[in-house]
Amino acid sequence: MSQYLQLFDTWHIIRLLGFLGYFFFSMSLAFGILSRMSVFKKKKGFFNLIHMSASWAGLFSVLGHVLVLLIDHYQPYTILEIIVPFAARYQTVASALGTIAFFIFVIVLFTSDVLITKMKKSTWKWIHLWVFPSWILMLFHGVFIGTDSSTRWGAWVYGASAAIIVLLFVVKAMDRGQRKTNEMGMRARR
Repeated sequence: MSQYLQLFDTWHIIRLLGFLGYFFFSMSLAFGILSRMSVFKKKKGFFNLIHMSASWAGLFSVLGHVLVLLIDHYQPYTILEIIVPFAARYQTVASALGTIAFFIFVIVLFTSDVLITKMKKSTWKWIHLWVFPSWILMLFHGVFIGTDSSTRWGAWVYGASAAIIVLLFVVKAMDRGQRKTNEMGMRARR
């Protein structure tokens, strides 16, 4: 019976919610990139739906992750340690990376879902691009503070997600370059 109760230990819940948050944010980033590729033009609406849904699922997962940190018995955090970067006593830098990543992500999500109609498109786009550094900080937070980073499966999750995002980013850049080349060719023919 005690082994089943262990599944509900705060340490396990913190790890689960942290991985879920990272998974959903990675998924949101991946589908956000895919939705902007010309090859998926017909699926843009569907990909945007996944992109936005995964963002919100990630937000709620990370909020749960943070709230359970407040009641953890092994290494409890204070509210100050959670909301002020570099204030945490445990793994100060790795904790700060998570805090900073979270705040950046909240800004991106808030401007995309609440303020988008009140902003210039160029301003929104500039803020929205901050999701990339936010995701990188999340990745480093998980790798450096996560107790599963040294396991084979943990390394696989972080490595595979990073490879997928980098690959999508490169393919997206190539797609954008190809579109610009095609547009210049069409203009030259006119």
